[in-house]
Amino acid sequence: MKKTLQEAKDHLMSGISYVLPVIIAGSLVVAVAKVIGILFGHTDLDVFAKTSGFFHYIYLFQNVGWTAIGLLNMILGAYIAYSIAGKPALAAGFVGGVIATDTNAGFLGAVVAGFFAGWLTNWVKKNIKITGAASGALPLIILPLITVGATGILMSIVLGGPLGWINTSLLNWIKGMTASGTNSIVLAAILGAMIGFDLGGPVNKAAWMAGNALMISGVYMPAIMVNVAICIPPLGYGIATLLKKNNYSDEMREAGKGALIMGVIGITEGAIPFSLANPLKLIPLNCVACSVGSALTIALGAYDKMPPVGGMYGFFSVGNGWAYLVGGIVGAFIIAIGANLLVNFNETKSATAEDANENLDEIEISFD
Repeated sequence: MKKTLQEAKDHLMSGISYVLPVIIAGSLVVAVAKVIGILFGHTDLDVFAKTSGFFHYIYLFQNVGWTAIGLLNMILGAYIAYSIAGKPALAAGFVGGVIATDTNAGFLGAVVAGFFAGWLTNWVKKNIKITGAASGALPLIILPLITVGATGILMSIVLGGPLGWINTSLLNWIKGMTASGTNSIVLAAILGAMIGFDLGGPVNKAAWMAGNALMISGVYMPAIMVNVAICIPPLGYGIATLLKKNNYSDEMREAGKGALIMGVIGITEGAIPFSLANPLKLIPLNCVACSVGSALTIALGAYDKMPPVGGMYGFFSVGNGWAYLVGGIVGAFIIAIGANLLVNFNETKSATAEDANENLDEIEISFD
């Protein structure tokens, strides 16, 4: 059972890794278009949909970004399936992801479709054998017919309605929380703690996906909460190496320089070398700092005015962007001061640094 759960987690993380660059690129394109519009006094570019001229082209550019963002479910479903069963599962995964969007099953539907398509593809490859002259029909005709057909039936007829209802209910619940000042602060604290917990692991990615899946539905606040929290751990440890240099080995001070950069652009994994030094003390510190920083951002009045861009520089895409900056900086200093009080990084073993480097080799950009 434990092995199966681990494999499922790996397949989910693989699917998310393929989604990351698409969502990041789409969000940046939409944000750039929005900023251009705002600079010229136009907050809603949709009014230029049927006009001509410069702002019509900016509207079209914005739609390029929305098109990329809209691919989330399709790509997630396809590449979860691909992780499980390789190329033969892609067709069913793509179709399942698209149906998840069409039935409003959303992120949950895409995950279900991806796993079903992958597992079904493996079952067909293992159990259906055709010999002789017709053997070439299996990969080209029989397998895609069964996998695409069954995935389509599952998602459109069997699960589309129930998953759509669950997704809509969750969306309405989140909308209600973000509409309430107190509840939005609580939500920010929870998402922030999830981001800080495992620095790019499944809990972190679950919070990131929640924020971005909601962004597709037009609910931007959770993405703001997640984006600011992502910056806090690496930025905090980078600042820590500057505040108390003699608390760090030469290798850790060098890692601190990289962490500062990763904090600014929003790569949570930049904090891994430091957190590995003493996980029992530093993981709770990371959670507290991210939770406080994210909640403070919302409490100070940050609000959504466009699809938010990740990284500390993403403050320009947030209403009351100064609140975003303050929340991120306060959270970073909680880590910077707390880490220096709790841990002597000169005492960390060289093996820790080696393990950290191995983890950093698999960094996935997690901002936005």
